[in-house]
Formats: sequence, structure tokens, C-alpha cells
Amino acid sequence: MDAFAATRLAAGAAFLVVAAASDLRTRRVRNPLWIGLGTLGLFVLAVELWVESAPWPMWSLAGSAAVLFYAVFFGRPLFDEDGFHPRPGRIGLFLAAAALWITPLGSAGIVASSVPIVELASMPVMLVLYQLMLRARLLAGGADAKCLMALTLLVPTYPNASPFPVFTADPRVQPAFQTLFPFSFVVLVDAAVLQLVVPLGLFIYNVTRGDVGIQSFLGYRAPLDPFPKHVRLMERITDRGEHVVVLRPKRDLDPMPEILKLRAAGIRRAWVTPWIPFMVPLLGGFLLAFFAGNVLVAVLGVAR
Repeated sequence: MDAFAATRLAAGAAFLVVAAASDLRTRRVRNPLWIGLGTLGLFVLAVELWVESAPWPMWSLAGSAAVLFYAVFFGRPLFDEDGFHPRPGRIGLFLAAAALWITPLGSAGIVASSVPIVELASMPVMLVLYQLMLRARLLAGGADAKCLMALTLLVPTYPNASPFPVFTADPRVQPAFQTLFPFSFVVLVDAAVLQLVVPLGLFIYNVTRGDVGIQSFLGYRAPLDPFPKHVRLMERITDRGEHVVVLRPKRDLDPMPEILKLRAAGIRRAWVTPWIPFMVPLLGGFLLAFFAGNVLVAVLGVAR
């Protein structure tokens, strides 16, 4: 494992431990943590590019990613609850980021098969993709998206961590895998795999208590008084007076009106689904990506 890989591993693990602790305690992670991680990632990348005397296209791609990253945290967005707002300064900023990304790709010095160049070119793309995934609710919260953006800057190319990762693709398809699955996306995939442990654990817990059903993979029975923290209520009393279970309750809804209805109906324990802090699987996914690699490589049977 070279010095840059070791630095990125140590920094990523340290920041994610702090984020996971904050997420477990308050279900929130403040922006300064991600700004710090992304800034550190850009600094390490700049040192690496300087040491390797990298050509200007690599610096331009890094600059494009930097502009898009900091735009997430500073300035007023183009879209908010009131819709679209044409802000000339912000639009100009995004056009500059686009120019910094497009210009190197059209230069004669870029070779299509150069994996590091392709991986660096994926940085701005992944930053935009994670924002789109957040808007499409494919990512549960803003902190998850910001974490993945910061990790994109921290580990922009696959690290030289030999003898790790354990699972690597066949050399004939490895360049394609590294292009299709940038390192931060591998972290997300591995974290999602780890997250599958949660429904299995809930099911085992419920079986031991005699609570069996499809909802036993998603939640557990809890007392309504006192109502536990960091959970969403799965049971409802409809306007027709029917008692129903909602498998995917909406977030940020005040449960108290429904709790009062359930209590009035004589119900003292109800199904709830826990609000699982995704920072914990992301920490595991980051370590798994470094040491094990892309879990999909192993599942698809294309590992060496």
C-alpha cells in the first residue's frame, strides 16, 4: 500500500467514524465535517498530481470537481422549495465547471484507454449523480450524498493498496469495471450490501418474540408510551376506523395524532420501523471497498 493510499484510508476511516458516531447519537452530521473531508481529499490529490508531474488536463478535471463540490455547501441553490431560480452567478459557476471538464476530454493529449484520466473525469460526473440520486430519493438523506461526494474527492482513483483488495476483476475487464464503478460508488454498493443485515436481524429478533409477518423484516413492536426515539410508526387507524399496517411510512411526520388514535383503540404496542443511520454501513462499505473490493465482482464471478 503506497503512502497516498494509506493516507486516504486513514483519513476516510477517521472522518467516517466521527460521522457514524454523530449519526448514531443525533441522526445528523454537520456540513463542516464533509467540507473538511472533501478539502483534505483535494489537497492529497493536488500533492499526488504535483509529485507525478501530472499534465494540465488532470488539474482541470480536479478543478471541475472542486467547483461542483463547494457549490453544494456555499451559495444559494438554483432549485429550492419554491422552484427554479435563475441565479446568473451560480449558472456561470456551473458553466465554468463544465468547461473545466469538457476541455481536457477534447485535448489531443488524452488517451481514451488511460484509466487514471478516465477515473478523474468521473469525479464531476459522480458529484452530479449523487445530487440527482438525492433528489430522486435513492439516497435517504443529504448527509449520505455529501459523504459520497467527499469520498469521491478523497479517493478519486482506485488506490494502490496492494495486496488489497481481495476481489479484483479479470485484468481484461478491470479497466471497464474501474470506469463503470468509481471507488465512491463501490463504497455505496458495499454499504448497501451491509445494510441487508438489518432486515435479517429484525426478522430473527421478531421470530424470537413470536412476531411473524412481512413487517417483521422492516420493524418491531414497541410500546406507544413512552414512544421510542428515531423510529417511524407503521400502524394507522384510518378514517373508516380500520386498523392497518403501513410498510413504508413517510419520514418527518408527527406520529402523535396516530398514537392518540391507537391508544383510543386500546392498542398499547405498535409496529415501528427504525431510522437506521446509514453512516455506519458507509463506514463499513468504505473499509470493505479498500480491503475486499467490489462485492459485485465476487457475486458476478469475474474475480481473478
